[in-house]
Amino acid sequence: MKITKQMVDEDFLELKGLAKIGKDLFAPSFCTYDNVYLFTNERLSDIFKYLDCSNGVLTVTASADQALMAILNGACYVTMFDINRLAKYFAIFKFKSIECLSYEEFKKLYKLKVPFSNSIAGGFLTDPDIKLYNKVCSNLDYPCASFFQMLYEFMKSASVGEKFNLVNIKYDPKLAGYLKRKNYELLKQNLKEVKKLDFIDCDMFNLKKYLGNDCYSAMLFSNISSYFNKQELNDFLKLLKSLDNNLTNGGLMQIGYGAIKYKNRIDIGKNGIIPEFVDEHKDCLFETNSHAKRITFYSKK
Repeated sequence: MKITKQMVDEDFLELKGLAKIGKDLFAPSFCTYDNVYLFTNERLSDIFKYLDCSNGVLTVTASADQALMAILNGACYVTMFDINRLAKYFAIFKFKSIECLSYEEFKKLYKLKVPFSNSIAGGFLTDPDIKLYNKVCSNLDYPCASFFQMLYEFMKSASVGEKFNLVNIKYDPKLAGYLKRKNYELLKQNLKEVKKLDFIDCDMFNLKKYLGNDCYSAMLFSNISSYFNKQELNDFLKLLKSLDNNLTNGGLMQIGYGAIKYKNRIDIGKNGIIPEFVDEHKDCLFETNSHAKRITFYSKK
């Protein structure tokens, strides 16, 4: 996806609207313009120990931590998708931050040592280190740089409530497996070897038409399925079948990440997965526990 100045202007106008009024209480669970995650709220190291990233990774954009962990684990190209059109900007900023900042500079910019209660919205959104902020912006392409220049000006006068409307507070930098010094340095090096990073602005259910014949050895859908009602879950299961052709032999899809609520039942969907689907695909599904969470995987037959 090529980001243009017109796209930036349109998206930033919507960002200001989101900051002013927050998410519509009657809006769907996932929206075209929604608050952003600065870091993951999933224990990614427990997910990636099962994945082969060598032949490319398809992942939800979200905080970009899934994509960064894929690159840390050897992915040479990554395709990210998200219905939230704002996610890609913050992902690009994070990629560029790692490329041009030292480990200590990154921690300082993203305020990883500052208690969350003192950083309001967290990261560089609140009273950023302007020298480091400008260092990252100066390495961005012009459209993205203009987005963050406008964001900086907006945040200087934004209220606490407006800042909270922009950032989802349910994140934990400690879960991002690349934030140890050794891993950060390896990721920094691996980013230089990545052949392609791409973004798709789309709902998950429209994903198939954007992929064409692209193939990946791993796909990550985070915890999106935890929010599905019965109809959405049916649509999701159809999507998984349709994506078989985009998954390499032996590849895995991470399709669920939720609380351990059901015994002997796959834990995705608001009420657990459809039993008929489990019966039909029991040789393709497996789960593993991650502390108090359960991770669900789907493999190609």
